[in-house]
Amino acid sequence: MEALYNTKLLYPTDKPVSPGIINVEIYKPQKGKLPIYVKSLDENDIKKYIPNIATIIQEELLRRINIDLVTQTDFYIVEEDNKYHVYFNKSPEDFKIEKE
Repeated sequence: MEALYNTKLLYPTDKPVSPGIINVEIYKPQKGKLPIYVKSLDENDIKKYIPNIATIIQEELLRRINIDLVTQTDFYIVEEDNKYHVYFNKSPEDFKIEKE
């Protein structure tokens, strides 16, 4: 499956002047939702920064196309051979993670 959109983004971490780097891939809608896959490009554990990352993706990418990350996407984190589905409840701060 080929990504519709692929970009790299920076996000804040606990380390001053040391942002995290992620690759974001957005795919063609499936089951009425937009699949988004996020992969770390550095040593940071992105699962620790999900609210920061989700907010940046919402503001930088999805707001322009009137897509709500919480209700209109399937959000995944990819780490080496593992894939995690992030389920948002009412906001980027209210979520649960399940390994696929």
